Amino acid sequence: MKSVGFLFLLLFSLGICLGQAINEQMSIEWKRGEDIPLPRGGYFAVWQNGGLWLAGGSFWKDGKKLWTDDASFYDPKADKWSVVKPIPKAFGYGATAAVGKDIFLLGGVDGGGRPNKDVYRLRKGSWDKIGESPAAFIFPAYATVGEKIYVFGGSSNPADVTTASRNVWIYDTNSNKWDSGPAIPGGPRQIFSAAAVGTDIFVFGGITQRSGEPPHNLDDAYRFSTKTNTWTSIKKMPIAMRAFWAGADGKFVYLLGGYSDAGLDTVYRYLPKADKYELISKLPQPLMDTKFIFANNTFFGASGEDKLASRFKGIVIGHVNHEQK
Repeated sequence: MKSVGFLFLLLFSLGICLGQAINEQMSIEWKRGEDIPLPRGGYFAVWQNGGLWLAGGSFWKDGKKLWTDDASFYDPKADKWSVVKPIPKAFGYGATAAVGKDIFLLGGVDGGGRPNKDVYRLRKGSWDKIGESPAAFIFPAYATVGEKIYVFGGSSNPADVTTASRNVWIYDTNSNKWDSGPAIPGGPRQIFSAAAVGTDIFVFGGITQRSGEPPHNLDDAYRFSTKTNTWTSIKKMPIAMRAFWAGADGKFVYLLGGYSDAGLDTVYRYLPKADKYELISKLPQPLMDTKFIFANNTFFGASGEDKLASRFKGIVIGHVNHEQK
């Protein structure tokens, strides 16, 4: 009887474990929403007031790259875009964050190649310059934990990858003060991405270049603890890439789109506890420099690049399905 009871308990426990593993299987169902009024890349984007707020960046017209201060808002319930209050100037390729009801814009560059060091805040419908950043950062990675915005790497010249850095800057939106953190363990980088899960921030890939050498994409990845201000290496990405987006759902990190030696349509899921990656979905098409903002168990990826010197005019919407079999 004891052996039968033990066997039952073993099978019951195995069933629970298998059930948990099965419950973690997932897929993403993609559809397309209404096209954005002004397709652009290098824009700022956050989830705010129940929809996707998107502003600034650059676009192409008659073979020329132009910059905008235009801001748009996507209402997912109505599947409609509307024009909202523009940002203070035409610029992009910086960091942005929604903290409470406020939106912050940090770093970036304008159409003349001039780095932006102004810190802007949108509060109660009004934009204000509330300070300056301690350094220029163009094409950085960034993430928000609590009331602090963490900015990683980036360059001081958008046309020169050799100016990229390993710097870490921490902006306290409550005190309006900056602090520096320990440098990224790997080499200097730009056009990469980061996402927060709890109090940890995961930083992935990008592009780097040493003087006199060609640029190359990176596949290294790291965990940054905001509690201890320390770095830990994690498993390398499945592919060296840049211009992708790292988005988190509170438990996992997703790497969406990007560029290796061509545009990517892949969606990888990184599991922090297991330190592994899974290919879980494919985008409707390759997309680069598209920010996939996560809200309501759904990714909203608007505009970005669909090919060289071109902007994707649509928004792709990916609902996360947790499958049980």
